[in-house]
Amino acid sequence: MEKDTVLVIGDINIDLALHAEKYPPEGGEAHADQAGFRLGGSGCATAVCLSLLGLPTALAANLGDDLFADFALEHMRASGLDDSLVRRLPGQQTGFFMILVTPDGGRTMFGGRGANRKAPERETLLERLPHVRHLHVSGYTLQEDGQHALVREAVEKARGLGVTLSLDPGVCASEHNGERLRGLLRLVDWFLPSREELALLSGSEGIEKGIADMLALGCGAVALKLGADGSRYDDGETRCGAPAVMEPGAGIIDTTCAGDCFNAGFLQGVLAGEAPGEALRMGGEAAFRLITAPRGLISLINDS
Repeated sequence: MEKDTVLVIGDINIDLALHAEKYPPEGGEAHADQAGFRLGGSGCATAVCLSLLGLPTALAANLGDDLFADFALEHMRASGLDDSLVRRLPGQQTGFFMILVTPDGGRTMFGGRGANRKAPERETLLERLPHVRHLHVSGYTLQEDGQHALVREAVEKARGLGVTLSLDPGVCASEHNGERLRGLLRLVDWFLPSREELALLSGSEGIEKGIADMLALGCGAVALKLGADGSRYDDGETRCGAPAVMEPGAGIIDTTCAGDCFNAGFLQGVLAGEAPGEALRMGGEAAFRLITAPRGLISLINDS
């Protein structure tokens, strides 16, 4: 097993993406201009994108025992991702979300976490850590008590082994499990929040104060995702930014999982020893490829 493996602890969802002109009123109707099943989940998207970028990557996550699990596994394996830590849980449903996308880029989501509510298998996860170079954690795996306990144990063991760590907090965990996220920051090398997540965790709308608060909690660096406004990096000494990547004539189709693919590009850069500004650019490039792909991750996998 390669020592430079990246291990992602995260979630796997199947997303039904519906593109409609507007969000309907309660009890109303909205007819989709297009609809399609996509591979999703924050952890899965980062792991698949890392694999497509050429980094040996494994994902620790759960699926149900349904047809959606078959769909997910088929595409994850096609990306080259190591799925040996992905479990299929009898009697469980694979995570599923319906995402309504409106022309202004707004995304309204409904869904159920299903098998994502369960923790990964403890022994196999902990046994893998000595063979890992970097551990990336999705904040969605911190929401349930059992998950949080295992992820905390894995992060502490990884730190003791000299493994570098990154954390994407996720909106839901930032809103409802902020203390758990903040409690992990002293162990994290690269913290990867969005503007909304930073505000939820710091209690401040100000970017400068939010970043300062996260650094004060002990993380090594903050790589802040600002959507169309690009990204920022701050480790207390080096501060830089990068604009969002765009190409003339390129149309944005769906921004779902853009931040997760940014994570992958950024991590590809810093793990290769690139300067922070270049790592931000690489993150923006990975996000751009995703948001302009007709079927999101599936298009990227099919084109690889």
